[in-house]
Amino acid sequence: MNEVEDGLDGMGAILVRDGWLEGRPCRVGYLGDLRTRFSARRSRGLARFYGPVLEETAQRLGVEAFLTAVMASNSAALQALVKRKKRREAQPHYALLRRFSAVSVHFTRRRQPGSSRFHVRRATPGDIPAMEAMLDADHRTRPFGYRYDLGELRHRLERWPGMSVEGSYVAFDKGGKLVGCTTAWDPEAVKRYRVMAYRGSMRWVKWGYDAMATVLRAPRLPEPGNDFRYFYLCNTSVAGEDPAILRALVEQVYADHHGRGYHFFSLYLGEEDPLAPALEGFFQRKLDFHLYAVTPASVARDHFPAGRTGFEMALA
Repeated sequence: MNEVEDGLDGMGAILVRDGWLEGRPCRVGYLGDLRTRFSARRSRGLARFYGPVLEETAQRLGVEAFLTAVMASNSAALQALVKRKKRREAQPHYALLRRFSAVSVHFTRRRQPGSSRFHVRRATPGDIPAMEAMLDADHRTRPFGYRYDLGELRHRLERWPGMSVEGSYVAFDKGGKLVGCTTAWDPEAVKRYRVMAYRGSMRWVKWGYDAMATVLRAPRLPEPGNDFRYFYLCNTSVAGEDPAILRALVEQVYADHHGRGYHFFSLYLGEEDPLAPALEGFFQRKLDFHLYAVTPASVARDHFPAGRTGFEMALA
């Protein structure tokens, strides 16, 4: 945060957690909620503090890299943060990790799970050890994976408002082996998206969507001043990146939550994601983002391991 004589110049949040990188434990940061006044951008007031703050935080907390997500259409942020300039030697270094979409699956017509070779049900407390083992094995291989071996799943179930074992789903193959899991988390207690207005083409989108919703008896889009009702899919792990497993999970989640007043639920899909076929046939909206690994100027790093990252979209 940077203060000037006549008020607040800008602000942002830095979160730090334990994680995995290249198969070894590490400290991972997340940069979010960056906001600046227009006058501050012109005077570059915030830029003078950003680099030194990141350097100090990385050294003090032992952070190897910070993650941050930037909306792909936010050209101002991409220009100001990502593009390196010679006159800004202390500027943190942004390395593009992945392009991804926050995919919203809207509740439209009622639908029941189709036939599948996987059995999906809601989780019980007895499933927690198996879920922990699966998530741990998965995230150890992910760049910036979470430390599920240190109790991350139980921490979330106990401390995240609205998250529960009963809101989690597990998928088993015909031999009874756990092959997939996910948790439906409604963040209403801590985060909401409010509609301020529908402008331009969005007025027609709302009109068309509401007409469809009326016919299908689905929730209409919220009026200005009201909030979307939605939830995220978290703690998601799919054996072998098999889209059929995710499909079985999503179909059960959709069937269980249809008619409960939700407009949509959101999940992460990377560019050319092998799991994308799981959502075929659902009414979807996509918001595109760039996921960056950010390192201080003194230890700038360009290359990171390939593969699905440990980025949790619900926390962005």
